Amino acid sequence: MTSRALAELYRDHGHAVLRRARRLLKNDDDARDVLQDVFLELFRNPQRFEARSSIATYLFAATTHACLNRIRDAKNRTRLVAIEHAGRSQLAPARGETRALATEIIAGLSEDDAALAVYLYCDELTHDEIAELFGWSRRHVGDVAKRLRLRIMERVA
Repeated sequence: MTSRALAELYRDHGHAVLRRARRLLKNDDDARDVLQDVFLELFRNPQRFEARSSIATYLFAATTHACLNRIRDAKNRTRLVAIEHAGRSQLAPARGETRALATEIIAGLSEDDAALAVYLYCDELTHDEIAELFGWSRRHVGDVAKRLRLRIMERVA
């Protein structure tokens, strides 16, 4: 990828990447770091964008993964999500003990499961939207979401 092409992508999509990072990290400095990291990674490894989806979809997923990695690496998972139980498990802004439990649960998930939890419970994306982001079938998303929900409920009970 040329510097010119990267600059154009940055100009067209940088604001969306920054907005996504701010939403997940709740910290402007960390969000700006993720913004730079996402575009630097695209510059260094342009083959990662396989054109299976739009560049906006790729950047959305790459930003989410970068934020999740930053949260894990910084042991700062408490900024992400919390668990509330109202008939069914849901992840929502965290408070007190619920925040600690959510942090512990998210910490124990694989990268894909953690991302799926954020997309499903925090972003409230549909199974179809999540399937597009992961390149999975809608059915597979449903199966993984069901297993994830059961793991969360076991942990909360």
